[in-house]
Amino acid sequence: MDRESVLARYRALEKDFASLIPTVRFSKEVNMKLERIVHLLEILGNPQDTFRSIHVGGTGGKGSTSTMIAAVLTRAGYRTGLYLSPHLQVINECYQINNRMAATADLADTYETIKPAIAQVARENPFGCPSYFEAQTALAFCLFARAKVDVAVIEVGLGGALDATNVLRSQVAVLTNVALDHTEILGNTIELIAQNKAGIIKAEQIVISGLTQPSTRQIVADRCAIQGATLWQLGSTFTLQHTESEDVFSIVLPDAIYTGLRLGMRGAFQATNAACAVAAVHALTHGVAESSLRDGLRQVTIPGRLECVQENPTVVLDGAHNPDKMRAAADAIDAYYPHRRKVVILSLKSDKAYRDILPHVLRNTAVLIVTAFAHNELWEACKPEILAEAAAELAPGLEIRIEPDPIQALKQALAEATLNDLVWVTGSLYLIGEIREYWYPSAELLLQNERQTV
Repeated sequence: MDRESVLARYRALEKDFASLIPTVRFSKEVNMKLERIVHLLEILGNPQDTFRSIHVGGTGGKGSTSTMIAAVLTRAGYRTGLYLSPHLQVINECYQINNRMAATADLADTYETIKPAIAQVARENPFGCPSYFEAQTALAFCLFARAKVDVAVIEVGLGGALDATNVLRSQVAVLTNVALDHTEILGNTIELIAQNKAGIIKAEQIVISGLTQPSTRQIVADRCAIQGATLWQLGSTFTLQHTESEDVFSIVLPDAIYTGLRLGMRGAFQATNAACAVAAVHALTHGVAESSLRDGLRQVTIPGRLECVQENPTVVLDGAHNPDKMRAAADAIDAYYPHRRKVVILSLKSDKAYRDILPHVLRNTAVLIVTAFAHNELWEACKPEILAEAAAELAPGLEIRIEPDPIQALKQALAEATLNDLVWVTGSLYLIGEIREYWYPSAELLLQNERQTV
C-alpha cells in the first residue's frame, strides 16, 4: 500500500473506534460490563477460545511482563499474539504478532468483519453499544484467531473482574502487583483493588502472583482455593535472586534454575516483572530452551519505559502515573543518572493522586515544567496550574514553569538544559506519546511498520 492509502486506512480505523466513545469520558456503569463483550464475541464465534492464552493483570508492570512473556515464547518458536493497552502513538502498538506490530491493513480488514456484530449488539443488548475498549478487545481476539497464533498474551485493561478481557479461559493468569490506582472505579483500599484484580483467576489455572502485601497475598490465595487454581507465589513457590550487580539476577522455579539473566529494559524493578514472566512461560510450556529465555528477555524494549531518545542533553521518557510507579521511576533515574541536573516535564490525568506523586517527581529536580496532554475523548489532563501550585507548596524554592503545550514544554526544556543535564519526561502515558512524536512521528512509524510486515 502507498503512503496515503496506509494513512487513510489508519485514520478511518481511528474514527471507527472514536465513534464508540460515549459523551461521558469514563463511566463505571457504562464501561465496566461483561454482558456486551460476551454477546459480541458469541456473534463472532468466540474467537478467544481458538488459542491458548496467558492473562496478565496488576496495577503496574503488566505491560512489561506481558511483553517479556511474548518475547520468550516467540524466541521459543511459538506463534505469539500480544495485546497491550493503551497505545502511546498508534493503535497498532496494542496488537502484536511475534513481537511485531500488526499492519494497518490487517487491523482495518479485521475490524470490517466486526462492525456488523457491533451494530447487532447495539440493537439487541439491553446494555447498549459495545465500548471503545470492548471493540478493541474483540479486534485482538479476531486478529489472533485469523493469524492462527499458538498463544496469546493478553494484558488486562482496567481492574480485572469486569474488564473486557476477562472473558478469556486462560491456562495461566499473572498478577504483577497491587497499588492504589483508579480508586474511584476499583475501590479505595489495597484489599478492594486486590479483590477486583483477582477476579481474573479461574478454575484449573496456574496463577503467578508477584504480590507482596500479606493481605493481598491472602486474597489471591483464597480466590485460588475457591476456584481450584494452583498458586505460584513469588518469594515462596519461585524466587528472584540478585547478584552484586542489580542488572544481573537469577530466577529459581519449582523445577528449574536460571542464573545470570539480563534484561533489555532498564530499572531494577523490571527483574520482578521478569520473574513473573519466566514463571508464566514455564507454567504454560513446562519449560523452553534456556537460550530462548535468555534471548527473549534481552531483546525486550518498550517505548516510553525509561526510554532514552537522545543524548547531549539526555532525554528520557518514562510513563509513571501513580505514587508507586513514580517512586520506582525516580529511583531508576537517580541510579542511571546520578549527579545530573534534572529538568522535568510533567502531566497527569485529572483523576490521579498528584499530591502523592509529586514528592517523587521533585526529588533532586532543578526545573519543573508542568504541561497538559491534548484533550481526548477518554481522559482529561490535570490543569497545569493545579500541579504547579501543589509543587510550589512542596518545594518552595523550586523553579516552576507552566507551558500548556507539550511540544513547547519540550523545546523549553531542551533550551534550558546543558549538554550534561537530564530532561526527564514523566507522568501520563498520553504525555509520553505526544512528546515522543518529536523524534518518532506517528506517520513514519505506521509506514515503517507497513514495510516490515509486507
